Amino acid sequence: MQFANSMNDDIDIACAGAVREFIVELAHAFTLMSGIEVSLTFNRSGVVGEKIVGGAVVDVVISTQAALEALARGGRIVPQRIEIVAHSRIGVALKAGAAKPDLGSAAAFGQVLLDAKSIACADPATGSPSANHFMALLRRLGIAGTIEPKLRLIGAGEGGVVVVCQAVADGRAEIGIQQIAEILPVPGVDLAGPLPAELQQVTVFSAAVAASARQPALARRFIAFITSAAAAPVITAHGMEPPPS
Repeated sequence: MQFANSMNDDIDIACAGAVREFIVELAHAFTLMSGIEVSLTFNRSGVVGEKIVGGAVVDVVISTQAALEALARGGRIVPQRIEIVAHSRIGVALKAGAAKPDLGSAAAFGQVLLDAKSIACADPATGSPSANHFMALLRRLGIAGTIEPKLRLIGAGEGGVVVVCQAVADGRAEIGIQQIAEILPVPGVDLAGPLPAELQQVTVFSAAVAASARQPALARRFIAFITSAAAAPVITAHGMEPPPS
């Protein structure tokens, strides 16, 4: 996949797939406000990083904080300008209309997993933060050996994005484990709730100007917009939490 070439008043943005829903909406609002066209390319955070390291020319990179820090160490982004965009929590998905289980404690969540006939999550080989955390949780809860035969591991789909909850919607899995922001837009599923607080992992998504940016001033303007108070309601509506103002 190639990133689009920039035009004089365009900016190119490489994004982790988890932020797709609210970034698409904010990019549209930014274009209406500024007249600046925004070209978006989505992929898994690891793939985004690989493409930047491989020489892809973009203006803005939006990915996990850890991924951007790695790119900064390699000189691929402007490290002084890494800005937090949103915090993302992991949730549990059910087929639409199903009774919501008790997720109020680690013990209750463990019982939900034991009771489920099948569980969808991203294949850890994709580098999914939620999948790797979930696998660690199974070991921490002492139920990995019991649960692993029931797992339905979902690989990358169109555009390299992992859509775990499609397996719940079409009946391949009874429940799904994924970032809440990636559960909400999938038709045919409901969010049962977030993981219990003591088991939760919050992933930080941030933005930075790429060292290769052809439009660094416009890139900074876009980042200022998506981290502004005006963007906060959009981020919240799509299942993530904006940074404290």
